[in-house]
Amino acid sequence: MIITSSKPYGVVKGLLRKWEKIGIVSCNSCARACETGGRARMEEIAERLRKDGFEVVDTVLVPMACNIDAVKKPDYQGDFLVVLACDSGVCALQLLFPNKKVIPALNTIGLGARDVQGNIFLMRKF
Repeated sequence: MIITSSKPYGVVKGLLRKWEKIGIVSCNSCARACETGGRARMEEIAERLRKDGFEVVDTVLVPMACNIDAVKKPDYQGDFLVVLACDSGVCALQLLFPNKKVIPALNTIGLGARDVQGNIFLMRKF
């Protein structure tokens, strides 16, 4: 799995514009396991952005953001796509949607492993 950490909310918010529509795309695989993605984190950031006056028009949970077929959704309404995924997922969205501003909301830390108790171990830092 890929280990990620969340960028500070203020950093992500500072890259957005209130007059632009915002879409949020969240990985439901590695990022969910790291608690930096998945449905709960996606809904949390969408709620915070809405409270701060941003127009969030899409919230899309994808099985794996690094899977090109999983993120091929031709009707993303957002001008900005806030991505809760590793660098691979961010690159996939940038490749597929070059006319949208793709904002990475996570830092990619490295390769990791997870045990049955849910503990995550960093195996190799990038």
